[in-house]
Amino acid sequence: MNYLRRILMRNRPLYRPRVWLLLLAVLISAMFLLRRTGSEHTVNIVIPLLNPLATPFNRTWWDAKSYPDGIHLPRCHGQVPQKHNVSLIASLKKSLGVPDGPPPDKDELCSMSFGEVEMYYHTYLSAIQNVCRRSIRMGNTKDGGWDVCSTEIKQPDDSCLVYSFGIQFDFSFDDAISTVFGCEVHSFDPSMHQKDHLHKANVHFHATGLSDYNGVSNDMASWKMRTLVEIRKELNHVDRNIDVIKMDIESWEWNVIPDILKTSQLAGVKQFLVEFHANTDVLWKEYWIHKLLILRDLYLEGYRVFWIGRNNMCTYKSPVFNRVLYACYEVSFVKI
Repeated sequence: MNYLRRILMRNRPLYRPRVWLLLLAVLISAMFLLRRTGSEHTVNIVIPLLNPLATPFNRTWWDAKSYPDGIHLPRCHGQVPQKHNVSLIASLKKSLGVPDGPPPDKDELCSMSFGEVEMYYHTYLSAIQNVCRRSIRMGNTKDGGWDVCSTEIKQPDDSCLVYSFGIQFDFSFDDAISTVFGCEVHSFDPSMHQKDHLHKANVHFHATGLSDYNGVSNDMASWKMRTLVEIRKELNHVDRNIDVIKMDIESWEWNVIPDILKTSQLAGVKQFLVEFHANTDVLWKEYWIHKLLILRDLYLEGYRVFWIGRNNMCTYKSPVFNRVLYACYEVSFVKI
């Protein structure tokens, strides 16, 4: 406080930026205290938006500012507070009994405890549901590369079309699938601060972000945001099937996937490659139920997991189990 008082008492213009920086720091700290608010029927989970430090899930300052600012969830009837330090062993044993098929419906999930629902999510994203006879890695062996089922991509096929959302200057997947299979690839990422351009033959870059709305992001970044429906219209791809969609959009997948399911944009999409993110300390089990219901919808749409990758650099600490769990799962689906 003495330091702040000395700065405020100075009148030199040189020190005025420091005052504004300190005030901004106070504002950011206050925003971090906003965790969750609720009403009788809904739960509004607020995830902090402003985090200037680059992390595995928050690659840049601008990425963080364009995260979804809240998830509005229906509240389970008879919600009761959850206790910390639930037995991990007991929850793991129950997870061994997770049946094949889609996650349960909302009523059944609501009947589970927080620990059971959270562990169900991790168990579900750890199970192979369909065997690909020839899975091949496209791009980097670590972060940036993805496994595709080569038997599901016709060769040669000049009509092969791939949408790749989330690049962060790593075109290894896009370049590889274009070169190996001859696909026309469209790469999307507004965070790179580059204009639309032809990255290389058959790989087209677009400074557009995938979202559940059309417009400009409501923050200082002012990114161009489009739904999948609108993107296909702008690129004149409405009458073309998309063979592969790759999506690594830093938590926005939980907003986008319901929108593309609602608008039937996965019709004709044979492979769907998604990195699922979870990084929160909220105690509402609806946070996990929301995710499991989206995974259920994907299963009912015909998508089966054939490859899973866990990001060892992307973790979070469970507030219930009081231990570190994976926060990022790279999952490759094929439509049966």
